[in-house]
Amino acid sequence: MADARKFSRARHRIKINRREAVEATLRSTIHRALREQDPTAAPGAVDVISELTAVIASQLLSQTQSTHRALKTLGDDIVEYGTEFVEQIVRDSKKDVRARIKKISAVAPPSLNPLLVADDWAGPVAGPTMIERYFGIPRSTLYRWQKRNEVVWLNTRTSKKPVFPLRQFVDGRPENGIAEVVQSFTDARAAWHWLLKPNPLIEHCAPIEKLSAGETSLVMNALKRDKADD
Repeated sequence: MADARKFSRARHRIKINRREAVEATLRSTIHRALREQDPTAAPGAVDVISELTAVIASQLLSQTQSTHRALKTLGDDIVEYGTEFVEQIVRDSKKDVRARIKKISAVAPPSLNPLLVADDWAGPVAGPTMIERYFGIPRSTLYRWQKRNEVVWLNTRTSKKPVFPLRQFVDGRPENGIAEVVQSFTDARAAWHWLLKPNPLIEHCAPIEKLSAGETSLVMNALKRDKADD
C-alpha cells in the first residue's frame, strides 16, 4: 500500500511538471481549430479562448487520480457548470476596464530604439473601436485629438491602424498635461517614452504617474527643464 501511494505521488509530480507543456500544446491546437471553425472571429478573442481553455484543461489533467475519479461524478452537470462559467467570464469582460488597466505597468526602454515596436514597451493599447466601447470616447473625437496632437498614438506590429495607450485616458479624455507633452516632442512615440521613463526631476517617478495623481504642474516643470537641456 505504501509503495502504491509513493508511486501515485511520483506520477502526480510528473503530471504537474508536464502541465506547462500540455497547456502549450492544447493552446496551439485549440487556437488552430477555432480559427478554422470561424475565420471571422476576432483574433484577440480567439487568443483568450484558447488560453483559457488550455489552462483549465491542463490544470484539471494534472490533478490526482482520486480527483479524476471524483470529476466523473460531474458528468450530468457539465453543461450547467460550463454555462455558469461562461456567463461569469462574459460579465467580467464587460466591466469597466479602467481599474484593470491602471494595474498594468508599462516600462520605457533605456533608449528609444527605432526598431523597437510599441507592443514591446508601451503597455495596454487599443484602437478606436475598443476605446469607444469601454471609455465612451467617440472615434471622431479621438481622431480630432490625434490630428491636433492632443493625444498619444502609436504604430504597432499587431494593428494596421494607429492605437492609443490606455493609461493616458481618465474620465473619457486624456489626462491633463498629455497634449502639452505630445506637442513638445517631434512625434507621439517619443512623448509616450518620456511619459513612461522614471524622471529624476520628479522623484524618479514616471511622469504619467504624476499626471494620474493630479500633479500636472510638477510634470510641466520637468518637461520644460528636460527640453531646455536638449
